Amino acid sequence: MGEYVMTTMTIGGVLQGQETIAALIAAAGMYFAEAAPLVNEALTEGRSVAFEDVQDFGLTPNLDRFCQTHGLPYQRAWIARPGMFEAGVKFWKPGMGSPVEEIADEGGQPMMTLAALRNSHDAGETLPAILARLEKAVATAVPPLTLANAAGAARQAAI
Repeated sequence: MGEYVMTTMTIGGVLQGQETIAALIAAAGMYFAEAAPLVNEALTEGRSVAFEDVQDFGLTPNLDRFCQTHGLPYQRAWIARPGMFEAGVKFWKPGMGSPVEEIADEGGQPMMTLAALRNSHDAGETLPAILARLEKAVATAVPPLTLANAAGAARQAAI
């Protein structure tokens, strides 16, 4: 039996055509209800897409893999299961070797224990560097979801 906990996944980035939109909807639909309307709303409104539902241990391995394969930045947050595992957040964006995981509060915000803060300080990490690291782990750091030709048109209009 699994340990199902509330999980939120925020995805952004540039989708390369209608086929990729359909593939994202299918990949997200394995874990989250109403994937199609949520993806379409995000594209229409120019924002990242956020899915929320209960997942086994807060994991979405196939969706994580899909995002990495298609270069789509994401952030996934899950709540704790007392006595089993802590709340956390995992994020990835193109250029990162592998996803980074941080502990989080129950609202999905990255946080740091006093012991971890002391260890980072002892390792020479400065407060601004620690803050910058944690700021990368928030859902608002995920860029809007866009379609490749729409992203190009927006860049051309800005020139």
